[in-house]
Amino acid sequence: MAQQHWRHLWRGAPRLANYTFGWDIILHDSFVLITAAEADLSASVPGRFIGDARPVIAGSIAPQDGFVLFTLWWPGDFPFLDIWTDITVFDPTDPSGTN
Repeated sequence: MAQQHWRHLWRGAPRLANYTFGWDIILHDSFVLITAAEADLSASVPGRFIGDARPVIAGSIAPQDGFVLFTLWWPGDFPFLDIWTDITVFDPTDPSGTN
């Protein structure tokens, strides 16, 4: 399997919260990368931008069998935002290491 990507829109996402994204290709030992940006819902295609709530940070990424847990956080007086996340699951046959 090659690396795979999924773009997901979180409407009215609360700041500093835990998120769960279900995807059956994710395993507890998967390498998962998540990026995040504010969403421009007026765009005809997935619009992402850097707004006043920068930076939008995805962290504490914890793959499980069938889903990934993570947090989203941003500074400022913005308790809820529309956020796009891009989730990448890397090919398990790629060279990797563990300490």
